[in-house]
Amino acid sequence: MNFELSTENLEWKKKSRSFVDEYLINNRNLDSHDNFPIDLYKKAFDEGFITSMIPSEYGGGGRSLFESILSAEEFAYGDLGFTTSAFLMRLSIAPLVKFGSEEQKTKWLNMISSDLHFASFCFTEPEGSTNLGTRPASTTAKKVEGGYIINGSKWTISNASVASLYTVFARLENQDSGLTCFLIPRELEGVKVDKPHKKMGQRAADTAQVNFVNVFIPEENLIGRHNQGAQIALHSLKQSRVGIGAMALGVCQRARDLAKNHCHQRLTGEGNPVIYEQDVKFQFAEIEAKIEMLRSFVYRSCWELENNNSGTFFSSACKLMGGRFAFEITNQCLDLHGGKGYLVDSLIEKLVRDATLLKIYEGTEAVQKLMIADKAIRQTKRSLK
Repeated sequence: MNFELSTENLEWKKKSRSFVDEYLINNRNLDSHDNFPIDLYKKAFDEGFITSMIPSEYGGGGRSLFESILSAEEFAYGDLGFTTSAFLMRLSIAPLVKFGSEEQKTKWLNMISSDLHFASFCFTEPEGSTNLGTRPASTTAKKVEGGYIINGSKWTISNASVASLYTVFARLENQDSGLTCFLIPRELEGVKVDKPHKKMGQRAADTAQVNFVNVFIPEENLIGRHNQGAQIALHSLKQSRVGIGAMALGVCQRARDLAKNHCHQRLTGEGNPVIYEQDVKFQFAEIEAKIEMLRSFVYRSCWELENNNSGTFFSSACKLMGGRFAFEITNQCLDLHGGKGYLVDSLIEKLVRDATLLKIYEGTEAVQKLMIADKAIRQTKRSLK
């Protein structure tokens, strides 16, 4: 196995890092409520990051999943909230790219790549999303002449209040279960978006509830087939969950670097930097080991998906361990800052708040364990006698 990055990979990674260093890394305005930095997203669009995952034949960058995670890692070093909104496009358009018709892709992907547009993946409902595969969805689609009437609400949706296009999962009105996927443009009558949520962290990312009140969409806005929504959602989330692992990798490195700098500057009673104390050195040794373990797992998970393997186990395990490592390492690095780390104006305090969400969105730890468990509990065929 060759872990060496290609020249193209390195150039893309360098370009991502340059953007982060110039616009994100010292920008504390990204932690403000009600401040969606549209000017920075426009710069990211102009540099080709937001549309990097759209196939080149539809005006996008045509970047691979691996190149996307290299960018996500670099951007997450700068700001997790910005990274969430900027790279959500891969999740939001995945149903269209994989299951859409050529006419649908030509129409919608060319629109998104022509100018700065956001898209949203509308799955979670106010009642929750964990059991949406078995609980009847409250968002419904009624078949009418020429199309469908959509009613319902989707809750805590990333980019909801800035999106031009929603990928929506709904239950056909005459059925008790099942999900079907639809594309709903923002400008349609009956689409109503609530004020953005105020959040503990990741404040540069937009999150809101979107409501559909008797929204008519034409037949051609159906993605895939009736009742194929669960399959479409799972396919889309597999790639995105590996991206969350990459984002965890980025924020872990930022927390480590902040703690390392602090511990080099903080002196013991004897006047020596505390980083040379055995306990502190051992803590950094463990942090470094976890970061490299996570990097290897992210890359392996990406390889599984790019080589047409199922990848369900790897994507969920990557998301599970990425979120957990990010939570553990940012909190450990806050401890290494001592009382300074607990102050509101401390950057490490922000990283702790931002990283907490990595354990929650796109499926909590319990959800990921459900996805992993089927493989984990299979009885071995190897003789143990």
